[in-house]
Amino acid sequence: MRAGKLDRRLTIRRLTETGRNEYNEPIVDWADIATIWAQQRPERGSERFAAAQVNGTSVMTFRIRYRADVSVTDRLLYEGREYEIVAPPREIGRRVVTEIDAIARNDDGK
Repeated sequence: MRAGKLDRRLTIRRLTETGRNEYNEPIVDWADIATIWAQQRPERGSERFAAAQVNGTSVMTFRIRYRADVSVTDRLLYEGREYEIVAPPREIGRRVVTEIDAIARNDDGK
């Protein structure tokens, strides 16, 4: 992949244990794992009417340099919005590019 196509900053976030409370239960929160360069391609969006509200979704495909540690349990932070990974990341080429499909929801400001 040509470096010129990687023109967007993307942060990979992972749910990690940050400590324990007074009952020795784990406290978990999203932590930044890496901030990397990516190529962003908008795929499609949709709106639906549910529970007397309009909810919208935005689907994006991100291409990054190959990383084996990204999974569907991670999240992506792009331009201030969190994206959930909706499919297992795909390897393109021989460990050259990882392609990630992610969705950003617009439900009550989330």
